[in-house]
Amino acid sequence: MTDRDHLRTLFRFFACTQCQGRSPLYALLSETVAADDALLGLLLATPASQRRPSLLFAAVNHLLRDRTGHQLAAYYPIHGGERPVDEQAPAAFRAFCAEHPDELAELLATRNTQTNEIRRCFALRLGLRRIAAHWPGPLTLLEVGTSAGLNLHFDRYGYRLGEQSADSGGGAPLTLSTTVRGGGPADQLLGETPVVAHRIGADLELVDLAADPAAGPWLEAFIWPEQVRELATLRAAIELARREPHPLVRADAVRDTARLIAEMPGEQPVVVFTASLLSYLDAPARERFTAQLSAAARTRKVAWLFTEAPGLVARTDVAAAALAGPLRDTGEVYAVGISLRGGAERRDEVLALADPYLEWIAPAQGEADDFSWAATEGLFRPAGK
Repeated sequence: MTDRDHLRTLFRFFACTQCQGRSPLYALLSETVAADDALLGLLLATPASQRRPSLLFAAVNHLLRDRTGHQLAAYYPIHGGERPVDEQAPAAFRAFCAEHPDELAELLATRNTQTNEIRRCFALRLGLRRIAAHWPGPLTLLEVGTSAGLNLHFDRYGYRLGEQSADSGGGAPLTLSTTVRGGGPADQLLGETPVVAHRIGADLELVDLAADPAAGPWLEAFIWPEQVRELATLRAAIELARREPHPLVRADAVRDTARLIAEMPGEQPVVVFTASLLSYLDAPARERFTAQLSAAARTRKVAWLFTEAPGLVARTDVAAAALAGPLRDTGEVYAVGISLRGGAERRDEVLALADPYLEWIAPAQGEADDFSWAATEGLFRPAGK
């Protein structure tokens, strides 16, 4: 398969697994790019690590922010557009890209995919509660792949599940909402969270909201066209992070994780939280990352709390029973799980399935749940179907 064909396939996969039911515009534009060699060429001119549908759409969205009079902006509710998606949208997208080739080229070559999907804090809350059930007492939190560190403020946000809600008790500046699918115990998602004694975020390409005035707008570029409410939520989270910053460090997940764990103050178990990290690592790098966790666990309790594609987690050293079943080869949904490592102790569990952006979450229906019911209910398609 040529690089062009691979990228064509990637956009079509993005359309059917990420955009369907979430963004009619991006679903159509993903198919448009897949069929257009000139549009594919925008990404093919960049290093292979930059060739992501999300990066192209973010670059266009970023430029469109200051060009809301363009015909393309009419399809973006976040920019005030009200035009329904129609057959003219691909032509408007092509025209915009043709009008701004140099600016797009610079963004695609120099910017990185940097998101903070704050709804993933539901997964963080669920995992922390489960870890505390095994290891009672305060915990230390290290988010690897933290971007701007917005998830580190998880206990300052309000949460809503349908009619149920919970907040930090201190006047939450924003409220996150999701829905629950399946018959699992939803009360696990809104209970009290354990005390976090220390927290820090690490990323190879940190987003410095305080020092870089362009950082906030670049994060906003990853909000999808229809997500008006999500844009408001992100802006509120950015303002909170600017007022109450947590420490962030520049570090490489596959080289520095064990060192960061060793440097964390106190003696509490360290929870290493990742969300979509594995999709940025090749197979050898994923192996080196989990080896860092095991190395650190020789001297301190370490828990890996992940929100990742189960097909990628299944190819690490995590031995959760659910990953041997129909989840093993899927990337359509994410697995929320924990891997406890401490001396001779080892325990791996998948706690829930979730939409990659946590628009819904389906808690496990028991510790031995293989989530075959989720395939039956259409939450994902088993491999080969």
